[in-house]
Amino acid sequence: MSGLLRISLISLVLSGLAACSEKEPTDAEAIAAVEKAQDGKPPVRKIEPQPILYPDISKHKLHGTGCAFVADSGGIGAVLLAQDQRGVLKVNGTVQILAPDAGSAKLPKGSWSRYTGKEFALTLTATGPIEAVGTSQHFDGKLVITDAFERPVYGASGDVQCKAI
Repeated sequence: MSGLLRISLISLVLSGLAACSEKEPTDAEAIAAVEKAQDGKPPVRKIEPQPILYPDISKHKLHGTGCAFVADSGGIGAVLLAQDQRGVLKVNGTVQILAPDAGSAKLPKGSWSRYTGKEFALTLTATGPIEAVGTSQHFDGKLVITDAFERPVYGASGDVQCKAI
């Protein structure tokens, strides 16, 4: 047997042995691997919105009428300002402006129930009756924030106060 033929035969035997030691994926595993590769979505990263304080309101000229959401979990201020022309969140120290979804439900003082942006979208819903107190309105609400792939990254119940900010 020639040397080249002997090397080819040894390579063939070794590759056959390697194939025998590896487990072939099932159809379901192969499909899942392809879907995961095609999905291209990063892992879900939960966020914790920060209170939007008066210095943020002044610096970014966020004065106006609308609703402010304060989570029941505590905190010193609103984590959402829902106004007629914008929704405002503060995430990782950065104030983010979201556009109102004019096709969504109207809330008091010109605010909307849905706002969208590049990184996040949010939905604010009333979970209790809307009560008028002087020139302001209050209601129990729920805030859900989703990422760019429409996956929930934050959710909380809280108090919604609607008035001039």
